[in-house]
Amino acid sequence: MAMLNFVDTFELMALNFHGDEEQHHRFVHDAKLLIDAIVNQLHKNNSIFKDYMASFVSQINMDMPLGFEVFLTIRLPISLSASFNEKQRSVQLYRANYTHPFFFADAINPKCMNLRLQQDLQRAVGQVACIAGYWGAIYDIKYTALSYNRVPFAHQVFAAERGAHNRGICFDFIVALEFDGAEMPLPIYYKAPICYKWIAYGLVDVNQNHNSADWGVLVPRWQSANMGLRLRSHNMLLLLHRLLYAQRCFTLAVPFLVKFCFFMTTVDCGERYKRMGVAHLMVTTLGHQVFRNYCELIVKSTVGDHATNIAATKELREQQVRGKGIFAMLAKGLELNVISTQFIADYFQIKYLKVTETTAPATTAAAATLQKSKSAPAPAPPPPPPPVLPPLPPPPPPAQLRVTTRVIPRAVPPCRKQHRSI
Repeated sequence: MAMLNFVDTFELMALNFHGDEEQHHRFVHDAKLLIDAIVNQLHKNNSIFKDYMASFVSQINMDMPLGFEVFLTIRLPISLSASFNEKQRSVQLYRANYTHPFFFADAINPKCMNLRLQQDLQRAVGQVACIAGYWGAIYDIKYTALSYNRVPFAHQVFAAERGAHNRGICFDFIVALEFDGAEMPLPIYYKAPICYKWIAYGLVDVNQNHNSADWGVLVPRWQSANMGLRLRSHNMLLLLHRLLYAQRCFTLAVPFLVKFCFFMTTVDCGERYKRMGVAHLMVTTLGHQVFRNYCELIVKSTVGDHATNIAATKELREQQVRGKGIFAMLAKGLELNVISTQFIADYFQIKYLKVTETTAPATTAAAATLQKSKSAPAPAPPPPPPPVLPPLPPPPPPAQLRVTTRVIPRAVPPCRKQHRSI
């Protein structure tokens, strides 16, 4: 068991961890095919919703587009008045004497928008039913909504691959409004950049502290990241999903929650998140998953009778305990900056190989010859005048060992509890 540098190891893992390229190619094209089919049906039904965000799940493996997203943003072609609440970091959006399905009285209401989207998607998915992919896969499509007090706050369209076990493409999204900072600027306490867009998304009023017209405010800083930062964040989330699934934290490992908690990390850290390492990003994102109430909302939105609710809540508590234990170990490893290859193998189900390259034989032979010539006695000088011999050069220093890494995913033995993508 080798001990490794924690920070450097996670950087190398994120850099070298790659999924199946052929599967990624199929996923991207089939996801676009599914999107087009659903959007075309929405157009036929005269719906205003047109975009979706995809991720591919196959038990322990997850894949996403490089520019992954979770917010379904809508730009309204009307001017609005905004009332910001600094304490709750929320906003209310108004327009007097305006009639629209998204409005309740004079304010845009997130409940109205989510209920309308739920109605439109249920109708569209029921009409599409199943779609054939480019490579012969048949996808059975179903729609589910995550709800609180019978009001949706997140939506999922899941295309299950027929004949495959627990594999398919899921589109998870939260309805949001998008605004240009030049047209509707944010207050100074949001510390927004000079040129920016911001998002208003519906809040779930668990503690009954919000008005029904309140929207959360978020500056999508991840959208301005360069390709290198996006790739690092993308691979970090794939590793985090793998870690949680391998440790049977299935509720924490759902793509929607993994992506949303990463976005909350960018909100907390601001532009500083772009300078954070992979290890710090992963620990912070996992902290959002295990110490917030997102999982409780997911359980409450998917259960029915009282007995099922008790069983689901008990199972969730067990997963949260495991998740908090994983968080504690990773946080301690980050503090001490040390991790073992055995931990990576056991918790990530990844075989982390540290390959060392030995010194080249030619270089070794040359160094040995020079050393031998230096240690041998000097030959007898010729008759005067003796020649002036230049000093022998010192032997070259031994070549430093070059270290490379390879990250090899290891199959996880099948378990009785299978993953449910929500």
